[in-house]
This record gives sequence, structure tokens and C-alpha cells, in this order.
Amino acid sequence: MTPLPHAAIGLVGWKLADRRHGRGVLLVFLIVSCLPDADFVLYPLLGKPSWLTHQLYTHNIALSALSALVFFPFLRAARIRIGLLLTALSHLVLDVFVVDTLAPIGFRPFLPFSDVLLNWGLFPFVRRGTVAEVLSVPNLVAFGLEVVLFVAPAVWFCRRELAALGKGPPGGASPRPC
Repeated sequence: MTPLPHAAIGLVGWKLADRRHGRGVLLVFLIVSCLPDADFVLYPLLGKPSWLTHQLYTHNIALSALSALVFFPFLRAARIRIGLLLTALSHLVLDVFVVDTLAPIGFRPFLPFSDVLLNWGLFPFVRRGTVAEVLSVPNLVAFGLEVVLFVAPAVWFCRRELAALGKGPPGGASPRPC
């Protein structure tokens, strides 16, 4: 999956967990929902080290939970913390359904406790590479499916909260803390 469906799940998690619907909490949910894919950015920046291959170490329950736990001190409500943890784990749930074409097929959700690979391969993957590859028909179909199945429903579900974010606090008051 691209970051779009992961962010869409982060948006829904934010709406369900944060009753105040604060901007700061939304940002945390969006970051944590996409964080396992940080290896995409770091891999080329660090000179393509073999230990940073996509999904090798970043796609597991322990690291996903840790990415949420890092933000716990900044979040007051237990409801928000639990929602953030579930949102972090949602990244793995979405990625298990994507067709994986690179060996080894799948990712290791139970690292460091097990090397078991998991992949159900039901959802088309997005090819990375040249502009022509990225804009290929199969990729555009995959992007379209992501938007129709994940992004559009999430935005529709959260439309009131998103509209309220755009209006800002009444009377120019400062925004509420997380």
C-alpha cells in the first residue's frame, strides 16, 4: 500500500479515539500510521544498506507498538493511547493483503521472536522506479483502488471533524493541548 490508505486509517483512528479532535493528535495518528514505511525514505538516504530493506525490520508488531508508545507521554487520555496503538498495528494489517513480488515474499510481523513470513497477496502492489513505471496502468489502477476503498470513505467518515479543523477555534482562542 502507498501512504494514502495508511493515512486514511490514521484519520479514522483519530476520529474514533480523540473526542476533542485536536490537530496535534491528528498529526500523531497520521505519523504513526505511516511510520513503518520510513524505511523507504531512509534506505536511499543511508546508501541502501541491506539491513534497511523495505519491510525487513520496520514491519513488525514490536516496532509498530513502540512507534505508538513513544507518543504516549504526550497523550492524556487512555482512549487516545489505545486508539494510537491500534492505528499503529493497522499498518501491518493493511500490508499483509498487498501482493509482494520481492523475495522474501511477505514480512515478519513477529520479529524478533519469529522469522515467519506473512503475506496474503490479495491487493495489487504499486511498482516503484521510473516515472513511466510509477504512472503505469497497473499502478494507476492500484492508486484508484486505494482511493475508492480507503481514502474516500475515510474522508467522508471524518468530514465534519476535518471541516471543524479548517475553521479553527472560535474567537481566535489558542488551540487545546493534546
